[in-house]
Amino acid sequence: MFRNALRSVRFNRSLLAGTRRCCSADAKKFEPPKLDRSAEDRFEEVQEKIFYSSVVEAGTLRLGYQRNKIVESKMAKAKRAAFAAQAKAEPFPVALKHLYGESLEENDVGGGGSEELDGVRDYLPYERLVRRVERTEENVPTSGEWMTDYEFYEEDEGDDRSSFYGTPDPSEPVSSVACGGCGAFLQCAEPSIPGYLPSQLFKGKHKKQLQSTICQRCHFLKNYNTAINVTVSPEDYVQMISSIRDKRALVLLMVDLLDFPCSIWPGLADILGPKRSIIVVGNKVDLLPRDSPGYLDTIRDTLTRAIVSSGFERNNIRHVALVSAATGFGVEELITKLHNVWGSRGDVYLVGCTNVGKSTLFNALLASDLCKVQATDLVQRATACPWPGTTLRMLKFPILRPSDYRLFLRTKRLQSERVKQIEEEKLRKQQARQTGSTKFATLIGHIGQTFLKEKDPAKEGFSVSQRGSAQSPILTLNEKSDTYVNSKWCYDTPGVIQPDQITNLLTTDELLQTLPKQMIRPRAYLLKPGLSLFLAGLGRLDYLEGPPSTRVLLYSSPSLPTLICETTSATQIYANLLGTEFLQIPGPDPDRLSRWPALKPSPDILLTGVQEKHISVADILLSSGGWIAVNLPPGEEAAFRAWTPEARGIYVRQPALLPHGMSLRGKRIRGTLAYRIGDGFVKR
Repeated sequence: MFRNALRSVRFNRSLLAGTRRCCSADAKKFEPPKLDRSAEDRFEEVQEKIFYSSVVEAGTLRLGYQRNKIVESKMAKAKRAAFAAQAKAEPFPVALKHLYGESLEENDVGGGGSEELDGVRDYLPYERLVRRVERTEENVPTSGEWMTDYEFYEEDEGDDRSSFYGTPDPSEPVSSVACGGCGAFLQCAEPSIPGYLPSQLFKGKHKKQLQSTICQRCHFLKNYNTAINVTVSPEDYVQMISSIRDKRALVLLMVDLLDFPCSIWPGLADILGPKRSIIVVGNKVDLLPRDSPGYLDTIRDTLTRAIVSSGFERNNIRHVALVSAATGFGVEELITKLHNVWGSRGDVYLVGCTNVGKSTLFNALLASDLCKVQATDLVQRATACPWPGTTLRMLKFPILRPSDYRLFLRTKRLQSERVKQIEEEKLRKQQARQTGSTKFATLIGHIGQTFLKEKDPAKEGFSVSQRGSAQSPILTLNEKSDTYVNSKWCYDTPGVIQPDQITNLLTTDELLQTLPKQMIRPRAYLLKPGLSLFLAGLGRLDYLEGPPSTRVLLYSSPSLPTLICETTSATQIYANLLGTEFLQIPGPDPDRLSRWPALKPSPDILLTGVQEKHISVADILLSSGGWIAVNLPPGEEAAFRAWTPEARGIYVRQPALLPHGMSLRGKRIRGTLAYRIGDGFVKR
């Protein structure tokens, strides 16, 4: 009986075909994924052992009477709209069909043609009519024209088109100018070394011109969201960070709240020194759901325990801040704490693993009261991108000295802005309760500047040069001027690739799919002994033994699919569905699948239920993919086993980061082991 009920939502070809027909009017929301024949066959081989798939569930109509009524209403509305549009359509001119020998439906822009079209002639007023032409070597556009994006590039029309990609020159020495995006020294000798620029952009440019230029890698990251591989070893990262050990400096230790302790470099306390003062900065707090009114205090306590467990002395932790570098939440409070506990006694270093948000926070601090006003417009922003290891060397800006009068002016500004912020928070809470939308519950903040004033290049430590003409001056920061010679600096250090992270295994598209972009809404599941839960191809959790059933909450990107199956068949199912839409990550490329690391297990995880009901006992971390919070009846024991690629980043976090997350779960989906996607905040 139990097995039949669980299998009531299994993949069925006739149901899938009927779903496609019924949902064609509203395909964007209700059409199931278009799977190739091989993927369907591979699924059918193991479908008898699968109890739930989020991909299949998203494409079926077995979600209850109310959902079917919604679908029927949308279909009827779409039919009425299509009929009205057809009635208003003008008749097709037959003469044009004879003139071109093809219809508008085939050639019209947006008509769904699969071939690319080139416009060769127009018959006004019918500009949208085009003819197909054969591509030749002369008319093929080349992506090498990206070099024209650079301001200093002088295009030579007589050059061969392949030279538009740029060419290296090994005989040219490395410059002393750092890239404004990643901090690596600019050079044109070797493309695989950080800071590379083609010789056409590098040679013949004086120092002032290079100071406003970013390297090829940063250029592609910013403009095309494409990463270019460079050969930088983890040992080089650690060597740069260890240079802080003998300096009088404060460390801002950044931690990704969605990925800790995996985002804390092991042994970092020894690298920085046993007496190093640190301020812990937990970033991406805006992406965590609000499971209870005091959830921020719980997160802060959990983060503090993780930092102490990693080797830092509690007495050296000067403050623990929860911020969102992307939305600005908590950044002003962090700056105030920096002024109060550190001032200008020494330099400040942003330290952390890759992808914790150092570059984003560096850019936010650069445009705040922490940076000297004169330097705000002179220091280039760091390259902020989800690709691991974006910042390769240390970028820096001069720190403003917080005199008593300046602190008074800053406090006065913050107090005046606080009144507006309180009213805004009240309005957002009201909108969140009325709409249920997480965008109104997301934590946001405002970063301002108290000491803005007109800047005079002759007085404020600017260095002015010319960029080819008198109409385009370059303003750069002169560190040897009287304004900056005695300054303390805030450094953005390179990211360290943590061995427990799996982000460096992912492609750009997979990385963007794995990293949440909005507040996480937990997904709840009912597990029974002998079942396994897959999170895409990134991880798996086996329920070995324990109570007859237990609820678990998954905190991860909503783009990652889930699947529940028999544990005894989990290995076979993973092998069958890897590279298909049912697991999505990794992608279907055969070469990539051959290099994808196998899932390996952790030792068995034993958990015991707490006395209070509906409280998450612990979090089981699946590296950078997310984590699963386990809920057990009071006093009951249960055994689990977690799997990730090469067993990376499997941790048990006790107590749970969001212990009251069960209050956010949605309603049970009839006939399945899953619940509807939960809320992002408690509506009270």
